[in-house]
Amino acid sequence: MSVEFLRQIAATPLPKSFNAARDVEAIRILRQAGLVLALVDEPPERGARVLAITEEGNRELLRYHYPEADRKRGTVRNNWFQIAAERAREAIRPAGRSDDR
Repeated sequence: MSVEFLRQIAATPLPKSFNAARDVEAIRILRQAGLVLALVDEPPERGARVLAITEEGNRELLRYHYPEADRKRGTVRNNWFQIAAERAREAIRPAGRSDDR
């Protein structure tokens, strides 16, 4: 499974069609893993069309982009907005303060 390819798919507007054999095979693997909703071997071009990224696919993207969330909290944070807000709070917190206000 290619998380990098999943990331590329997530960065494009969906639905999106792919015709390259390598891309079609990667989409087939992502679909089998339950990370994307896709139609594979669509006639007439025998390509693949990604319709959406599943919840499991979004969780995988979060684990890839925000791995520190698991280490800090001991739990998986599924909401990307909460993770981004936590990172922003840490970035703007004055160096001498450690309390959360």
